[in-house]
This record gives sequence, structure tokens and C-alpha cells, in this order.
Amino acid sequence: MREARGAKRVVKALRAAADLVWPADCAGCERELAGPLCGECRLALLGPVTRRESGAPRLVPADGGPALPVWSSAWYQGEVRRAIVAWKRQGRGELEWELRRAVARTAEAAGRVLAPISPAIAVVPVPSRWLRRLSRRGGTSAVLARAAAEALAGSGFEAVLADVLTRSSLSREQAGKSRQQRVAGREGTTGVRRPPPAPCLLVDDVLTTGATLLDAERALSRVGVQTLGAVVLAVSPAGSLDTRSAPN
Repeated sequence: MREARGAKRVVKALRAAADLVWPADCAGCERELAGPLCGECRLALLGPVTRRESGAPRLVPADGGPALPVWSSAWYQGEVRRAIVAWKRQGRGELEWELRRAVARTAEAAGRVLAPISPAIAVVPVPSRWLRRLSRRGGTSAVLARAAAEALAGSGFEAVLADVLTRSSLSREQAGKSRQQRVAGREGTTGVRRPPPAPCLLVDDVLTTGATLLDAERALSRVGVQTLGAVVLAVSPAGSLDTRSAPN
């Protein structure tokens, strides 16, 4: 009897450990399955790669000038939003492979457009807040930027990962803030440790107002470096920014 109880405890512990590594529910729709994302949620994440910066007011100049190009394969809503939040805020590390694959695919598509402009690209992650940099190999953007740089290098680019941007300690958490507060909270908070060796492709997880990308582009411009565009996992649809839970 004692041996049976011991065996049950071992089985229970093994199941708990397995759930930590490979949870039994889809992070997007929360249906039970043996994997981080179901087929439908994966398709939502891996949609058509297109330019989607038009909904970000800070990236579309009022004078009608060219906006910073931003490529993505998904909208930040529904199951995609839940999956990204689960990865960033809820410890669902097993989603990393799925999200890396999505951003790598987007980077390859962006590369086909940028190839005539520059054969060399410095892939630059937008800096995360310092707590997230400690918790995940430099932050979520750094993880995604590595995947983008590897994809571009595999496509024939002279691609190099250049983690050269810094974020001021004055920068604050953006979730829960209005568009105007997000813009004000980002202006002038990005710095450059050293100029990257080539024109830049910025990488971030989510595009909302565009304030973060715009501040990064301006910081690079001040040191004489061109920003060709950006790739992100997902973009908030125009007019639907939910400031209560949008990732920083």
C-alpha cells in the first residue's frame, strides 16, 4: 500500500512537471490539447505578411511623408493577443518556438523588399524594460531579433544581430495608458550604445501607437544610421488599441 501511494505521488509530480514544460491547453483559444498552440491559432499567427503601419498614428506623418515600414503577419487581437500575453507575462516559455518562427517568416518577407536597398542589414531589437531583459535572454524583442537575423542570414543577407539600443530608467510601463500618454512616455527614452554596422531593421513584439519604434528610429538617426523598417509579431488594428493589456 505504501509503495502504491509513493508511486502515485511520483506520477503526480511528473505530470505537474510536464504541465510546466508543455501545458495541456492552447495559449490562444485555451482549448485542451497537447501543445502550445492549436492549428487554428497557429494560422492566425502565421497570416499573410503585409505592411501594417497605417494604424499606428506615430508612424504616419501628418504631412503625408513616408511612414516607417512595418511588416507583420498577425493582428494583435483575440487568440493572437492571448498567446503573446501568455508568453510575455504568464511564463508560457514553450510558445517561444512558435513566435520565433512567425517573426522569422516575416523577416524573410521584409528582406525580399529591402534587398535592392541594402545587402547588409543590422537587426536591432527594441529594448525591453530591464526586468524583462533579466528574465528572458535580453528581453522578448532580443529573442525575436535573433530569429529574424538568422532568417535573413539564411536568405543570403549580410545580417548581423546588433543589440545596440538602451532604454532610459525614466521609461515606464505602458500598459493601461492612453495613446497620448504612451507617446509622451517614450519620447527621448531610447539611446544608442554604439552605432550598428549597417542600415537597421528594428524588431519588436507588438506595434500599438508606434511611439516606441519612432523613438528608436530617431535615436539611430541622431547617430547617422538609417532605419529601413521594422518587423513585429502583431499589430493593433486601427482604432482598437486596448491600453489595459497591450504589452510594453
